[in-house]
Amino acid sequence: MGNPFELQACLRMDKKDIPNPLEIGKKYNFSKNGHRLFQIKVPMDLRDENWIAYGRCVITEYTLGNSKTVGTYVVVKIFDEIQGEQVTKAFVSDEDVDAVLADIK
Repeated sequence: MGNPFELQACLRMDKKDIPNPLEIGKKYNFSKNGHRLFQIKVPMDLRDENWIAYGRCVITEYTLGNSKTVGTYVVVKIFDEIQGEQVTKAFVSDEDVDAVLADIK
């Protein structure tokens, strides 16, 4: 029997949990259900539940326990409207990846 861990490539939160306005260099807290693994101090997208990109952040610390992941992140880049649209449009979903890989023979 093993522990289910999810490796995360971005920090995705409900829009209501994303601070508005965002501030570069400010520490924010996050909490996610489940055990999630994040890279520390590696820039990643900050996205909402609809995969809309708001900027880039780095996770500075996190802890796992009781089926939760709790941590701190710092915003290092805030996207303007055009950048946010471009990054959001460039997103490749798990379903898109699965479809491509299914066609490989």
